Amino acid sequence: MIRLTQRQINHGVFGLLNGLALIAIGFSIFPTPQWHAIIPVLAGLAFGSSLWFAYWRGWEPARPLLILLLTVIVALGTAETFIATRFNHTLYTIPALALVLTGPVWVAGSALTLLVAFAIRGGGGPYLNPFELLTFVLVIGGMIFSRLAVDNAQRLEAAKREAEEARTRAEQRERDLAAQAEELAQRNVEQQRLLELVSALETPTIALAESVLLAPIVGALDTRRAQALTTRLLNDASAQRAQHVILDISGVTAVDTQVAQALIQTARALSLIGCRVTLTGISATVAMTLTNLGVALESIHTVRSPQEALAARTEN
Repeated sequence: MIRLTQRQINHGVFGLLNGLALIAIGFSIFPTPQWHAIIPVLAGLAFGSSLWFAYWRGWEPARPLLILLLTVIVALGTAETFIATRFNHTLYTIPALALVLTGPVWVAGSALTLLVAFAIRGGGGPYLNPFELLTFVLVIGGMIFSRLAVDNAQRLEAAKREAEEARTRAEQRERDLAAQAEELAQRNVEQQRLLELVSALETPTIALAESVLLAPIVGALDTRRAQALTTRLLNDASAQRAQHVILDISGVTAVDTQVAQALIQTARALSLIGCRVTLTGISATVAMTLTNLGVALESIHTVRSPQEALAARTEN
């Protein structure tokens, strides 16, 4: 099945009219040139070709302008003998072309213009006959309603295509969002894994001896690190059945009341699961800072180094 677009059909009409003009020129030349007929046809051919070229270049007013030109030519150029004797059905040709090229308004306008022009030139005559007028109205009305139906069908088809395109775009957008959500979830999982790795590196636990764990603390100890430290030590001590946990703070850059409270809370939490806590690595500067702050660490056993803590455990 051949499917033509409206623009292709319009080009076909332009080509048909120009072809008919060429045929008319041929009949006017052979066998005897009739210059009184050739010159108007040549002028019409030149004008029609110009409009066709303009339409090909995208000038849409070429379509109604062609209908206007043909209406004037037929209204004024039809011979009197074809008008006065009987109802001239040439009236239907231009509205039929308008039906294809333009729209309902141009169909009605060209038909009414031709009817009035023929009635004036023919002195009324058959153009005032009620039967002929009724037939004319029915035919032109049918053209108009058919054009309205075609336009409506085209609008519905265009709306359907737009809806389909919108649905396709929405589905593509949904797929893109799903892919982005999946990628984001994967990134969140990877980020969580990295956070767990960082947490493990921030608060490592080392088994020094049977049931003895060493937890060296390096850097600043804020609230987040303090919670992570307590959680990790509780989990590792419980998993390894540790009885003694050594907290080494020789790598802590700054000690204040917050750090001291965090250490005390960690020691209390470990003691609740049956672990003895020893604090090592307290330098002279840190000891002086804790003293000036009035922080007491009586609940935590302190020695100078992890080796001393192991030696003291062996002696006991």
